[in-house]
Amino acid sequence: MNNIITIASKEFLDTLRDRRTLIMMIVVPILIFPLIFSLVNKLQSSAIQKERQRLLATGLINLDSENGLAVFLNNHPDLETVPLYDIAELEQLIRSDSLQAGVVIEQGFSENVGNLKSGQVKVYFSATKFTTRDRISSILNGFTSDVLRERIVSQGLDESFIEPVKTEYVNVATEQEVIGKMAGGFLPYLFVIFCFMGAMYPAIDLFTGEKERKTLETLLTSPVSRLEILVGKMMVVVSSSLITAVLAILGLFVSVQTTSGMPDAFTGIISGMVSLSFVLLLLLMLLPLTVFFAGIMIPLTIYAKSFKEAQSILSPMTFLVIVPAVIGLLPGVELTTTTALIPIVNISLATKEMLAGTIQLPLLLITIFSLVTYAALSVVFCVKWFGKETHILR
Repeated sequence: MNNIITIASKEFLDTLRDRRTLIMMIVVPILIFPLIFSLVNKLQSSAIQKERQRLLATGLINLDSENGLAVFLNNHPDLETVPLYDIAELEQLIRSDSLQAGVVIEQGFSENVGNLKSGQVKVYFSATKFTTRDRISSILNGFTSDVLRERIVSQGLDESFIEPVKTEYVNVATEQEVIGKMAGGFLPYLFVIFCFMGAMYPAIDLFTGEKERKTLETLLTSPVSRLEILVGKMMVVVSSSLITAVLAILGLFVSVQTTSGMPDAFTGIISGMVSLSFVLLLLLMLLPLTVFFAGIMIPLTIYAKSFKEAQSILSPMTFLVIVPAVIGLLPGVELTTTTALIPIVNISLATKEMLAGTIQLPLLLITIFSLVTYAALSVVFCVKWFGKETHILR
């Protein structure tokens, strides 16, 4: 055991001297969340402010006589109406972004509305502008509500006359469950990626790097077993991965606390992530996951002849990690007995359930057990691979 600790200490110090490893292990996870939240907050605030200040340039073609809708649109504070007479011209102006929308009031509109019938209106817009339809629809709904209210009053009816069924929706999910399900699908995805990235560079440096520096053969001739060398190096890879994940959690917490405009419920959930129980459960799942990652990366870095070759081999594996992590983001995918057995998918879904406060203990235990099993299998494979001279001295 002393030999393993000695090897791990020596390799850990060498790892901390590597600039690329330090950047991926410490700098990136601490800064990534503050940068993301700050950038998103600024972009969102800027977009909302521009949207509120910007008048909706709308072409108005009135094929009817003077009517209430035309007066309503011309006097609306959120619209800048432009009188037009040709529909082809209206469409062309919308396509060229000179106008955002167009309203055509069909002939007979006033007469139909006055006779308690439906007045016909066509709205022209471009679906490439995501908010245009909603904005113009909201404005027209305001006019419709006014006309409908006048009709009800003129007929001596109660407003309940046009609402035969009054539906009340009752949300049985707590605010923590709602936000936890949404944020919980995104956050585990990032933690898994950070775990993978945090393990990749130390694995390359400790094995392929030793090959390039011609020090691996010297290490193998030292009076320690090959298994002790492998375990000591693997401890460094796993530790680097976990440190990266913990720093990512810390960076997320700091960014939420320091970024203004965050919803209180979201801030509360993220703050709850720093609780001792959540961090311990998360690390309990991340530990076997990082061992699993290390058990896969180490044989590949042993096989590679150079640092560049190792990078070219491991970099595509990022997509193999991203795909199952993304599955946890998909709606309808829940933590079940089956998904709890799928690596990466299980930790993503389990973390989402933990954030929502709906985790079931049996499924959590199945998740942890499966992760430990995959980790053990990867270690056994790694030991066998490291025991062959042809792989080490390739």
